[in-house]
Amino acid sequence: MKNLNFECTVNSPIHKVFDAFTLPLFQKLAPPLSQMDILQFDGSKKGDEVKFSMGFLSIRQFWYGMIIDDFKSEDECFFIDIGKKLPWPFTAWNHKHIFRKVSANQTKLIDELEYECSNPLFELVLIPMMIGYFHYRKYIYKKEFNV
Repeated sequence: MKNLNFECTVNSPIHKVFDAFTLPLFQKLAPPLSQMDILQFDGSKKGDEVKFSMGFLSIRQFWYGMIIDDFKSEDECFFIDIGKKLPWPFTAWNHKHIFRKVSANQTKLIDELEYECSNPLFELVLIPMMIGYFHYRKYIYKKEFNV
């Protein structure tokens, strides 16, 4: 199993950022150069489901995730999604989205990612792709939330 963590600080209040994790933001966070077709997006609360297919060139993959936990307070919020049906080569996926209040108008977003692949070599090969994708997310977060 591979563990990766990514952080990004934005200039928006914590609850504004947390409450913005809706379908429009999910669509903006799609990896560049891919085509994502959202089949179901319930939200970011415990029990919600997300289903989509993603394509690159002529290859399409299906993803089915579920939110297994969520929490909201004045200083920290989070939700956790897991993969129920994952595209090859993934066999496990656990993604904790953490939102920490830095100040009244500043929030730190933390992505704690844990994944496993059908072959441990794939876990290593995917690291540069994951770093690139989550770096791309930082750009989107800053564009959306820096007020």
